Amino acid sequence: MRKIYLVKKNPELPADGNNWLVMNSFEFRNFIQTPEGQKRRDRFGQLDACSVDDVIIIAECGTETAKQWRSEKDRHDYLVSIENQSGMTVFSYNTQTTTEDDMSGEELLVDQDCSVIDAILKKEEKSTLYAAVAKLSPAEINLMTSLYLCDDPIGQREYARRHGVAVTTINHQLTVALKKLKKMLPN
Repeated sequence: MRKIYLVKKNPELPADGNNWLVMNSFEFRNFIQTPEGQKRRDRFGQLDACSVDDVIIIAECGTETAKQWRSEKDRHDYLVSIENQSGMTVFSYNTQTTTEDDMSGEELLVDQDCSVIDAILKKEEKSTLYAAVAKLSPAEINLMTSLYLCDDPIGQREYARRHGVAVTTINHQLTVALKKLKKMLPN
């Protein structure tokens, strides 16, 4: 990014087209090292209209204005850094991308990760599965619930240990229960 420094020829005169010296970074650094530059050092601020892709323009504007511009720039930079850290994309309702009257801005906020159809299908599949499991014997329901359907499922070895049977027995019971479920569930 290129920086342009606008320095007043005469700091006592108003800022008009004939009272500016245009300097590059090297010239400005040399100016600031002079006694006159040291006196005027805190009077420079970056223009707000400069964006990331633009040339950065730093102009002599007076001490109070320079402080205000610096404060606004620091706030903008802070908000950008917070936005980048959050990983979220921020949309403003104030900046519509189209000028159609019927557009409210909600179209910009669509959650691409959420599919209503997939959520409904998953819920239907889950309810179908629970209905099929309910048709199994009580021992098979207990087995399926412990291994798959509870909030904190356990493994076959742990289930076998808790019930005092061999793991191969649990594996066989599970295979039988899964075959029954496969017959009951639609393809």
